[in-house]
Parts: sequence; C-alpha cells; structure tokens
Amino acid sequence: MNAVSEEKQLQTMLNGVDIPPCPAVLVELDAELKKDEPDQRELARLITKDVALSGHVMQIANSPAFSTGHKLSSITQALNVLGTRQVFNLVVSQLLKVAMSGKTDAGLERFWESSAQTARLSAEIARRLRCVRPDIAYTFGLFHDCGIPLLMRRFPQTKEVLAEANAAEDASFTQVEDMRLGTNHAVVGYFLARRWRLPSEVADAIMRHHDYTVLVRPQEFSQVVQAQIAVSVLAEHIIRLHTQGDGEHEWAKAGPAACAFFNLSLVAIDDLIEDLRDWLG
Repeated sequence: MNAVSEEKQLQTMLNGVDIPPCPAVLVELDAELKKDEPDQRELARLITKDVALSGHVMQIANSPAFSTGHKLSSITQALNVLGTRQVFNLVVSQLLKVAMSGKTDAGLERFWESSAQTARLSAEIARRLRCVRPDIAYTFGLFHDCGIPLLMRRFPQTKEVLAEANAAEDASFTQVEDMRLGTNHAVVGYFLARRWRLPSEVADAIMRHHDYTVLVRPQEFSQVVQAQIAVSVLAEHIIRLHTQGDGEHEWAKAGPAACAFFNLSLVAIDDLIEDLRDWLG
C-alpha cells in the first residue's frame, strides 16, 4: 500500500471524530521555525499577541518542572533558556486544552498532568540512554495520547472502552478500541498531530505507539520512531510503579521488545527503573 492510499484508509477510520482546526498562531509559528534561521523576536511577537497564551507559557516555564534557578521574565527569555521547540510544545499544549475545554469532564486536567509527567520522564530517559533527542522524546510523551480527549468527545463510552483495552491480554490496546468504537486514539492522535504541526516522526510514532512489533522491525521504521515508543512505554511503566506500586499493563506486552531495542538486559532495565524512581522523588 502506498502512502496516499494508506492515508485515505486511515481517514476512514476517524469514524466521525472531529479534529479541531489548527490555530493560526501555530501555523505562523511553524512557518517561522521551518526557516533556516528562525527569528526569536518574531516567535516572541507571535506568542505575545495572545496575552492569555503568553501568560500561561510563562507560568509553566517558571514552574518546578522547568526550573532553571532563575525566574524567567519574558517569552524571549523563555525561548533562549528552554529552546524554541520546548516553548512551541507549551503553546500547542495550552491551545489544545483551550480547544477541548468544556467538552469533557474535569478528568481532562488530570490527563494533561499525567501527559506532562510522562513527557518529563521520557526526556530524562532519552538523555540517559542517548537513543533519541530529549526534546523529541518530550514532545512524544506529551502528545502521544492526545487522541483520547477527542474520542471522549465523540463516544460517551470511551472511558469504559479504554479500561477494557488496558486490561486486555490477548489483543492490543488499539484492537479493542477498533472493535468497540470503530476507531482508536492512535489514529485520531496521528491526524491531530499532523494538523497541529507536530514533527512528522512524532506523528508517525503516535499512530503506531501500541504496535510493539515496530521495535523489532528496523528495516521498516526509523530509529527515531522506535525510540519514542520504547522510551514512552518505559516512562509510563515507571510512573505507574512509582505512584501505584504495580506496573503499567502495557509493559508486559512491550517490555521484551523495548529491552531488545535498548540492548539492555532485564536486570539492567530494573536498575534503570530504580534509579529513575529515585529521580522522580
């Protein structure tokens, strides 16, 4: 199947899920970031046009998660200290929250908090294992499940289906969603990532992040796509162990392939997990 026909087939799998349009500011930011030499003054100007947006970006940039030891006082300073991609992620995240506000229950805030924690830990894992750029790992960790809130808007039974998918032992997570909803959060997230100007390799990894055979098929998928998936599933497993005492169910399906991808033994992975639980505090 060629890329065009595959894209059309995936479009039919959306099953009526509405993908919000990309805000104009993201289109403009993306265009500037794609230049050979992006102008940080122009990036700052675009973000500060929206007072509420720039205020949120500064609030998060000065939060403990991004603490630099010095209070950041402007978007320009945030761009210099955190980097353009990190600030772009904060902009995308806030605009997605706004686009989805009022359409789901209060649990959505917990969803974004969980995604942010996965993103931060994914970046740390990427730094330690040097398997993918930390900023890419962060981006994927933050947005890999971004299709879930859109499923919740379309299908009232989404929470029930997700719980069933998480507990399934003989089917993949997305297979259960496909059977119950006629679509899945990975496909929805892929189209959202594409429309909202996330990097193409992040979008590709989002589409396949519950297909762990990707990790053992290097001829078909780039190392960047493989690494995002392996790092994220390890991060979610560690967070579940740290907060609830039992591991993430998906790790039982993904663990062997992830260990093989990282070229680490189960003992080495266990040691890494303990170190990262200490890092989480």
